[in-house]
This record gives sequence, C-alpha cells and structure tokens, in this order.
Amino acid sequence: MSVLLFGITVGLAQPGSLVAYEYLGSMEAGEIETALNIAFGPDAPTSIYSISMYSVAYEIQKSDGTADTLSGAVAFPHDPTRAFPIASYQHGTTILDNAVPSITGLSPENFEIIFIAIVASSNGFITVFPDYMGLGISDGYHPYIIADPYTLAVTNLIRAIKHLPSEIDPGESFQWNNQLYLLGYSEGGYATLAAQKGIEESVLDELPITASFPMAGPYDLSGTMVDYFLSIPDYPQPFYVANVLFTHLDYYGSLDDLDQYFLPAWADTLPILFDGTHSGWEINDLMPDNPLDILLPETLEEFTADSSHFFRVTLAENTLLDWVPVTPTYLIHGMGDDIVPYANSEVAYIDFILGGALDVTLVNISESEGGHAEVALPCILYAYETMLLYQAVSPKGDIDGDGNLSENDFDLLVQSILNGAALGAFETWAGDWDYDGSHSIFDLTAISLAID
Repeated sequence: MSVLLFGITVGLAQPGSLVAYEYLGSMEAGEIETALNIAFGPDAPTSIYSISMYSVAYEIQKSDGTADTLSGAVAFPHDPTRAFPIASYQHGTTILDNAVPSITGLSPENFEIIFIAIVASSNGFITVFPDYMGLGISDGYHPYIIADPYTLAVTNLIRAIKHLPSEIDPGESFQWNNQLYLLGYSEGGYATLAAQKGIEESVLDELPITASFPMAGPYDLSGTMVDYFLSIPDYPQPFYVANVLFTHLDYYGSLDDLDQYFLPAWADTLPILFDGTHSGWEINDLMPDNPLDILLPETLEEFTADSSHFFRVTLAENTLLDWVPVTPTYLIHGMGDDIVPYANSEVAYIDFILGGALDVTLVNISESEGGHAEVALPCILYAYETMLLYQAVSPKGDIDGDGNLSENDFDLLVQSILNGAALGAFETWAGDWDYDGSHSIFDLTAISLAID
C-alpha cells in the first residue's frame, strides 16, 4: 500500500519512519541578517549560516496501536563540514490545519515559526517543528493539552529527520551531532515538558536531552488551572477552555456524549468549530465571557465540587507533576501572565525540587513585560540565549561531540579502526575526514594533523 504526500509516493512504514518530504524554501545568511536588523535594530540576533526548510511527513503508532501519519518541518544550516544540535520547537496554540509549520514554512504570516527558524538555524541548530497530532495532515481532532500525543509527535519527528539527509541534495544535507534541545511557549511549553517527561521515562537512552526550556505552559492542570477557571468571571481566551474540554472528551470518552456535558447548542456546534477550519478568534466571538458557561449547569456544579468528575480526572491525568526531571530544565514564565498563570511554573518547580531534581531553574520574567502574548518574545529569547551556552557545533574529527578536536577524538578513531568499535551515525560521519564512507589511516592522519 502507498500514499501520495507532498508530491512523492512512498510505502507506509514503521513509527519514526520518514514518509515524505517537500522543499519549502531557503534564506541566505545576509538576507536573514537584514531581516533581523529591520525587526530588532541594534539588538538583533546574529546570523552565521544560510538555511533551508523542508516539510516532512512521518509515521507514529498511537496508544491504541493504530498508525497515523503526522507532519512537521525542519530548518537547518548550510555547512556539510559540520554537525549541529537538534532543537525541537513546539509551537503555541493553533486550531487551523493550515497554520502549522509544515504549511507556513518561512512565510512571515507565522511569525513564531519563521523567527525560531531563522534565528536558531542560522546560528547552528537543526530546528524541527512538529505540527502535532490532529493538525496538518493528521486525521481527527487535535488532542489539545493531552500529554502522550506530544511525546509521540516530538520523538518520532526527530527519528524521521535523521533519515532526511540521505534523501535530499547532498549540497543541502546536514548532520546531527546528538545534542538535543526542547523548547516551546504556551501550548508549546506544555508540549515541551510533556515530551521531556515521556522521553525521560521511556527513550532517554535513544534521545538524551541536553537541556529543556518549557515556557508558560499549563503544567498544573488539576490545581492552578482549575482554580483559575473557577475563580474568574471571564477568561481572555475562552476557546482554549472549550478546546480542552472538547478534545478531552474526544480522547478519553466519546463525542456521542457531548449532550451529557454541554448545553444543547454547544453540543451541536463544538465539532464544527474545532474541525480545523475555524480560527480561535472566530470561536471567541461566539463564546460566553466565562467559558465554563457552555457546560450544563449540573455538569458545572459537579465539576466544581467533585474531584472524581470526568473532566477533573482527565485534567489530573495530564497534570505534569509527580516526576523528577533529570535533564537540565529551565521553567520560564512571565509573572504577569493573564492566560496561563505563573503559578503553573512555580508549582512545577517546587514539586520537582522537593522530588529530588538537581538541575531545574525557575526563570521569572517581570510583570512589567506584560501578559501572556507580550512576554512570549522575552521568554523565547532567554531560552535561546541560554541554549547557546550549551551548544556544541562539531567539525569533522570531533567524534566525542564536544565541539573541539582533541586526543580523545584521535583515540576513539583508533579504536574504531583497530577494534571495529561500533559507532553511531554521528561518530561515523565525524571520523570520516575524507568522505569516502569508511574510517582509515588517512582519516587518522588528517585528524592528527588538525589536532596539532
């Protein structure tokens, strides 16, 4: 069986397999620098490399055992003589199927994605962007603020991206050096911490994370977020709440039961509003100021008073507490956040520290910077600048991936040649100085001379 995606035909494959890809565009380093200078003036981030961007389709296996094809994008620097880290950026809330990274690409209509792509990739990161399950080409509703699907989207996109260099023009190829960063804001902050948790609990040996930067996410769903929704008369983004309730029922129950929880008009309308063709602003225009008013009165009463209510249980199931991160983790949040309260990050930080986490940092952005929307850029810039402190860009010969050539690299190559020591894809690339597809005395001599 085969499927036609992005203009090429390929066979259906295993989870993490690259199904299809399409070129989205390129930008020269000078072009990027000019654009950043116009946008930010003298404080503009620098740019070193020209970049290219591709959309990709890849396979996952859902928790029920069924397969799905997801989409995403990757932007990478141009320099075949160096290997770069992967930075997986999880985007903020969108409910439009055509507003995802694999479609908007380098278009200025999606500032969040183009900004991350040109800043991070032009400074030596292979930047990947999952669209998420239920968005882009994926079937069904997007499981909004549900932890496991984010892990599936992120981990399998990273696996798929490793196959892309062998498919595209060698002149535009790239190499990953095994460093991995996770970052995202708002829904993307939640997705980042959810993916970090999922990776640490199940595939950390395969995908060790160098550092993680969850920003302004609703991590404490069953505590901070429920208390916030129940305590305020209105909410600035009511469609967020409707989306959580609707997709939690879809994921954990059945949409046939909408009329058991929602007022009749909303039970009939929600499936249409969240079909991927309506924007959040459209839905907000229809919503009551208090988004919980779309619930039946008895549902709201039970939700308020009963911790065993269906929605309280699903929110608790997806609260990202009661685990201990082992990755260096920076919880970044604006103290004046009016959409996702700062307490989410504060509660998570305290929970992690009390649990024994050794490398978790709480970064608060001043209330004077503004609310959820206004503080997004300061949060992202803090994450990016901190990520640069960890970054290693690996030249040929850097087999240990620390960004430098040393005697240790020489010794590792000797072991590979003499003992047939098994090396991974990056280590094999790094030791192959003369690009002949093997390790030999010629590579050893070249690396020795480079070290000297």
